[in-house]
Amino acid sequence: MQQKNLMILGGVTLAALAVAALTLRDGGTASSAPAAEKLLFPELSARINDVAEVRLEKGGKSATLKKDGAQWRMADRGGYPVQLEKVKELAVRVADLEIVEAKTAKKENHAKLAVEWPVTAAEGEEAADAGLVTLKDAAGKELASVVVGKTEWMGSKPKVYARRAGEDQVYLCAPRGSLDVLPEARGWIDTKIVELANDRVQSVTIEHADGETIEIGRSLENHTQFTVKNLPPGQTERYQGVASGVAQALGYGLALEDVRPVGEVDFTQEPLAKARFRAVDGLELVVETAKFEDKTWARIAASYTPPPEPAVPAAPPEGEGAEGEDAETATPPETPAEEKKDVGKEAAELDARLSQWAFEIPSYKADVLARRMKDLIPEPAPPPGEESLEDLMQSMGEELEYEPLPGTEDGSPVEPAPVPDDEGGAPEDHDHPH
Repeated sequence: MQQKNLMILGGVTLAALAVAALTLRDGGTASSAPAAEKLLFPELSARINDVAEVRLEKGGKSATLKKDGAQWRMADRGGYPVQLEKVKELAVRVADLEIVEAKTAKKENHAKLAVEWPVTAAEGEEAADAGLVTLKDAAGKELASVVVGKTEWMGSKPKVYARRAGEDQVYLCAPRGSLDVLPEARGWIDTKIVELANDRVQSVTIEHADGETIEIGRSLENHTQFTVKNLPPGQTERYQGVASGVAQALGYGLALEDVRPVGEVDFTQEPLAKARFRAVDGLELVVETAKFEDKTWARIAASYTPPPEPAVPAAPPEGEGAEGEDAETATPPETPAEEKKDVGKEAAELDARLSQWAFEIPSYKADVLARRMKDLIPEPAPPPGEESLEDLMQSMGEELEYEPLPGTEDGSPVEPAPVPDDEGGAPEDHDHPH
């Protein structure tokens, strides 16, 4: 196959990938691709490499993806980078929409099949769950626009109702894979913002706007665990591991829900906290969280401070190696299997990638990053005269003294009365026949 047939979407030919992908899925040859007359957009395959813009609309939300050189970006999210493979997949699936059967051409039936566009609904009714996908070239010329409706399973594969935008004819189509209209940012970008492995974390400091500060560091007794270093006098941790839960908040990656340029989010309006993660190798991540427009946002800065050099052991006496070995026979230190990581470079790359953005994160993750001391120590005792639920249940249990059952001296259970049989009579006593 010629080299130009292997390039996709930005010097890359999507058409070739589509044919190759279909061959792999069907286990056949390129001839297994649907004939042009069966395709909803028969001319799209020939121009698939011209696709330079994708617009998605559904449920009142929208997203516009645009090609920027070799990179695809979200135009309505400040140009945040998009995963190329997902764009390619969507474009190929629109191009491969195969017509199975022509359905209704009456507009009044569109809503039932969720292909009504623009979506409307009578008062008191839910709007149909229709989506619109539009592909354009670099000049803004429309290459394809399809209204995607209901999906129905027929046999082992899904079928979808679809129609070309601007036409009333509805078709039942066979997509090669799911054809989802996803206007949310998380459907197109890498949702894992940053990850800091648990064994790299040395300490965490949480600073609140009112001056409260939490200090968390490695336990002196068990270096795999963390403890609260600035507990109030006489206080203990709420439970074992409560500090480790904070220190390991980035251990499996910090995931995002949405993204915006950092200047579009006001972090001073309702600040939550600033969590500073220090790594043993000198990397430092500062995660600042705040509430804005009823969502939880985070901005992240990365920096590097060289860690202290490890202490050098004293040299052995001249002519001897470790533990008295001769210098000639002493075993040299092992060379590390991997080269030492350039943490300074890592920090610079992280900061360049993250610092210009504000990330919407799940509220539960923000709660961990904004822990207060009251969350880390036992709850205070109730005021005098006010018992906690636990104390109340305990006192009730003490008041309910056990009394022997009637008819017994030792409190053993009384033998239950016989249960009537299905006809209403008592069951036969086979041990004591009448």
